[in-house]
Amino acid sequence: MKKKETKIKETDESVKEAKEVVQITTRAELKAFITEVHEKVLKEQSPPVFAMAAMQQVMTLENIYDLLDSQSKEILQEIWVKLSQSGFHLRKPPLLFGESEA
Repeated sequence: MKKKETKIKETDESVKEAKEVVQITTRAELKAFITEVHEKVLKEQSPPVFAMAAMQQVMTLENIYDLLDSQSKEILQEIWVKLSQSGFHLRKPPLLFGESEA
């Protein structure tokens, strides 16, 4: 496969994954999605900006407070720390780190 075709395929898959975020309705779906993002971030298989976009999508879900459990929160915190280490200059979201740490 040519380099250009490979890039197009990767972009199409990323767009498909981004659209799937909107359909998260259970804790299991949330955990599966963020675990996949977490693995890609740790293995540096995805640019940090894609992980940041996924974080934004997840954290703005209408029912995020119902879906977020302690284990999912820990995974999101690890992603956030990795993004910070990659050069993003962001405040810690109170949703993940509490009001006092923001």
